[in-house]
Amino acid sequence: MFATTVPVEKTFEIWPGRLTFSAGGSGARDALDAAMDAARDLSRSVVADAELLARGAMNVLPRGKAGRLAIETASLFRDIYSSELPPLLAVLPGAVCDTVLETMLEAARNSGGSEFVAVSLGDAVAFHQEPGVRLSGDADMPPVLVEFLVALGEGVQGGAALGGVRSGTPTQGGLDLVAVQSRSAAVAGFAAAILADAGAGVPLPPGPAPKDRLLASAWEGRPVAAGAGLIDADAVWQVLSAAVRQATVLRDKRLLGAAALGVKGRGRTIGPVDGDRLLRFGVSEWR
Repeated sequence: MFATTVPVEKTFEIWPGRLTFSAGGSGARDALDAAMDAARDLSRSVVADAELLARGAMNVLPRGKAGRLAIETASLFRDIYSSELPPLLAVLPGAVCDTVLETMLEAARNSGGSEFVAVSLGDAVAFHQEPGVRLSGDADMPPVLVEFLVALGEGVQGGAALGGVRSGTPTQGGLDLVAVQSRSAAVAGFAAAILADAGAGVPLPPGPAPKDRLLASAWEGRPVAAGAGLIDADAVWQVLSAAVRQATVLRDKRLLGAAALGVKGRGRTIGPVDGDRLLRFGVSEWR
């Protein structure tokens, strides 16, 4: 039986949007105070680090802790893939979440503990939940991300992120939506971008360039998909199968714990995901 905890929350504006901290339990207030301090510290370097990562080079030294974590995370994938990967900037929002979560957990441990701690930024979230506790359905993060976390069940830790045409991360693939759970939000964010790009085998109409100047810089010269439009059922399953193959590789390397993929009302799940709970994916048939 799950016990639902209703967390207290604070927010902080940082690239690329609103950073939200949530915590429940006796140490929640101290965790939130520590999160605000960590966010202020990160805000001094995150834009400069984003500009550095947007150039695409791995042999750089970002100023901030989150930027350095982004480079370390991307290197895990470089060891697996010889082909082109998504821009490094896809890692940074999750890395910000992971960095703040670490600070919150330390503060909570020093003041009685916390049942639930989460940090979300854009389409990424880093989280910790005690056994028997699950996230409140009205948490301040993308509703489809909340739904995915609930569908993962009890005791899941680490991070999750969204990708695909309906996410905030540009993609060249045709998947409407990708959700990934992994060991951290940074890893989940890069894995979601890889899976989203894996469905690029179907001809797609070009989408507009990203409005955010840093995303536009990072994705300059790359195709950005607007969505798959009308495609036949065989092509839908081909797109999903291509993404599943990539997900299997990442799961074998312990860079992916679970995932859900959706396009044109069809979907696939990998790992312990209850697809029937994913109503916001718009999927009528899961495999």
